[in-house]
Amino acid sequence: MSIIEDFLDHYNRELDFFGEVARTVHLKIEAALISHGIRAIVTSRAKRPDRLREKLEKRHRTNNYKDLDEIYKDIIDLSGVRVALYFPADRDRVGAVIDELFAKVRKPKTFPETKTPKPGKRFIGYVAVHYLVRLKSESLPETQLRYASTVVEVQVASVLMHAWAEVEHDLVYKPEKGDLSEDELAILDEINGLVLSGEIALERLQRAIERRSSKDDVPFKDQFDLASFLAQRASKLDMSISDIGKVDLLIDVLRELREDSPAKLRRYIERVGPDDKLNPIADVIIDKVLSSQSKKTAEKLSGLISETLSRGRFGIPLGDQTQASIGYFLSQWISLEKLLARLVPQKDRPRFSMSYAMRKLKLHPGLTDEIQRLRKLRNTVVHGMQTPNPTTLMDAGDFLKRQVIPAIRESAKKVGPP
Repeated sequence: MSIIEDFLDHYNRELDFFGEVARTVHLKIEAALISHGIRAIVTSRAKRPDRLREKLEKRHRTNNYKDLDEIYKDIIDLSGVRVALYFPADRDRVGAVIDELFAKVRKPKTFPETKTPKPGKRFIGYVAVHYLVRLKSESLPETQLRYASTVVEVQVASVLMHAWAEVEHDLVYKPEKGDLSEDELAILDEINGLVLSGEIALERLQRAIERRSSKDDVPFKDQFDLASFLAQRASKLDMSISDIGKVDLLIDVLRELREDSPAKLRRYIERVGPDDKLNPIADVIIDKVLSSQSKKTAEKLSGLISETLSRGRFGIPLGDQTQASIGYFLSQWISLEKLLARLVPQKDRPRFSMSYAMRKLKLHPGLTDEIQRLRKLRNTVVHGMQTPNPTTLMDAGDFLKRQVIPAIRESAKKVGPP
């Protein structure tokens, strides 16, 4: 048996495994894009054995494989995921999601490598970004830990570009009846030009949607509308537009308060201060909303966030114990935020931030460090890509209730009234 046949025999026995790894990455990306308000069609697959055979035979002539390990190291797209974006300008936002979700195997590859068309072409060809990633073991249940060692290729391009690339690849690289004629190649180049023009039209459409979503008296239709509005605001505030945060949580909170329109949202945006600008804008606004409510309303919203998270992060439902621990920890965190907001001077409350409050109250450095540690945990729960275990959350909630909040009250007495 040749080494190619031996590898294909081995691969066929593992085909379901590579398909499940791709599907797991697919589900994580799809859920995160929905959460961040990014419109896309996500698909996945394990490489088809017939297509793999063609690729192996071609590469074997160059690489002269000695064993199966050499082939596994060379063929990097056995598990593949395709992200087809409605709007090409969202490529950077998808990149930020992928960076947070997965362990990168190498630097992303951007196509085309140069903006100069290839000889005989008028247009630049394939425009996309390809990522090689692995699943993070801490993001997987125990039954899926074996998936973490497998490399997955994630291709990110517009819906139009993916369609053109599929046609071009099958006709040019896999011709069944000889090489394409000069006319056929010219037609493919012409279609590429139409696709590039279509991407410009999609970018214009995205800007039109942003203008519509900015109308003061019109509620946001969904998290995608809200994301378009926030991207504009983030740009004007010099905040990140590649990572605007978990928009699905924010729209749930705003709808509960009946404040899901640009006019009503602006009062929270106006409170964004210098200390907030390194964080995603949706995450910052959630904090502003919670800190501006009564304790009873804030705890109700905390329960809503907990319920939203319990629907399942990336297709993995959270158990009752985890949901309860999320609710308890968030309720204690809200109590901390409310206390800090009350203790800062009245004139500074419109632009309240925890960092400012801790400086103003002259908290002990050890206490400040503990609050920052708990803040990272809180951000992981609400905005992050994984959920800490219930024991960690319950212990953190108890620590806030019994040590941090009483210590802040004592510090406030020494500083005096705001």
